[in-house]
Amino acid sequence: MHDFTKLIRDIYALPRTSPTIPSPEKRPRLLVIRRTHTRRLVNEEEVVRAAEGVDLRRDEDKGVVANARTVNTYDVVLGVHGAGLTNMLFLPPGGVLIQVVPYGKMDHIARLEYGDPARDMGLRYLEYIVAAEESTLLEMLGPEHPAIKDPESVHRSGWNNMTHFYLNKQSVRLDVARFAPTLAQAFDHLRQQQ
Repeated sequence: MHDFTKLIRDIYALPRTSPTIPSPEKRPRLLVIRRTHTRRLVNEEEVVRAAEGVDLRRDEDKGVVANARTVNTYDVVLGVHGAGLTNMLFLPPGGVLIQVVPYGKMDHIARLEYGDPARDMGLRYLEYIVAAEESTLLEMLGPEHPAIKDPESVHRSGWNNMTHFYLNKQSVRLDVARFAPTLAQAFDHLRQQQ
């Protein structure tokens, strides 16, 4: 991953080789990956406010080169598990990936797909595992449904059921107070880059 990341950086001529070190004059930039269908961050605005003064990217896809260069201007990428997290490739080395892991015992899959590669790329990887109360599945299905009460049984029932509930049906509403320490860890990591 280290060599692959270097190749990507060279191909797209990404200028930043380190993240912003927080100071009174400079604030790190947080990119929130927006999902529009499943695994949406329902309370995105509240999360952004919790990050205090964060830059939120809302522009449309302008092609890979422009996207790579835009992402390279950020220090932290935050998103719910999904393909949008591949934008981590364009972060400067030493940057931070925060993966919001959907409810349903998805942490192992999430870590394999994004956590391990992020670490191998020289990024700091943080994950936030969604509690049942933060998942829209609880509202849809109720507390007694197996997808809420016993996620392991859903995993044992096969890939199709697991993806149906945990990847294709749910969105998340982060408990901002519970999530705040994860944001603090990201910014503490950036402070230590000196």
